[in-house]
This record gives sequence, structure tokens and C-alpha cells, in this order.
Amino acid sequence: MVTTSNIARILCGVGAVFSIACAAGPAPAPVPAPAAVPALAPPPAAVPGTQPGDEALTCEQIYAQGAAESEREQQERARRNDARRQETHATVGLIAGAMLMSGVPGAGPAAAMAANTSAENLAAKTVAEGANVPPVNARKERLRELWTRKQCVKK
Repeated sequence: MVTTSNIARILCGVGAVFSIACAAGPAPAPVPAPAAVPALAPPPAAVPGTQPGDEALTCEQIYAQGAAESEREQQERARRNDARRQETHATVGLIAGAMLMSGVPGAGPAAAMAANTSAENLAAKTVAEGANVPPVNARKERLRELWTRKQCVKK
């Protein structure tokens, strides 16, 4: 219930903040200042992909580091593709061998089963790799952000 005495008590309670004099009773305890509001943007060290000295990079240095990151990603893709290509060639060899062995009594079914298992494993692995989205390169994204913020232009 709001009464005049309650209002007076509330006003005296915030008197230290608003310089309101209270005639009734001792002075109220001062209201503590609110805590500092944290910054909306995380500090530079907390941004993924940040390295010391990023802010001092020139546009040419940003471009060179971005190109190096792209080259590393391309080499990793090439390595994965070479491994997949070798596995595919091995599976094709097993299938061809199974086809040749199909006329040999006793050897045909075993070779066919091995070729079938290898082909199924390769197919399952290929589907699983296709479903995986590669992770974002945090360093490359940070370099893109610096490039944009500094309004760099490729020459």
C-alpha cells in the first residue's frame, strides 16, 4: 500500500543520491554506484583468430597472411583428396580382382565379399565426409574483418 509515510521513507532512502533532505531520523546509507557495464565487444584477445599485433598490420600484410591461410587450407584439401583417390583405386582393384576370380571355384565368393565390403566402406566414408561442414578458419575470418575495417583494396 502506498502511503505518504512510505513515500517519505523511499525519498529519504534515495536522499543521498538526489540531495533530498530528510527531517525524520538519521541519514540513510549511501546507495552504491552501479557496477561498470561490460563492453559489448569482447576484448581483442578474446576474439577467435586474433594474434598480437593484428591492429598494426598493413593491408599488404593482411593480404599476405590471408593468402597463406588459403594455401594451407588448399594443401589440406589436396592431401584429403589424394588419400580418397588412393582408397578408391584400391577398391576398384578389389572389385576387378573379384570379377576375375568369379570363375575360380572357392575363391570367387570370398573375393566378392571383400570387394563388396571395401566398396560399402568407401561409400559410407564418402557420404560421411560430404555431410561434414569444414570448420570455420577463425584466423582467416579475423583477417577478413581487419581487411574490411581498414578499407583495404586489392591492387
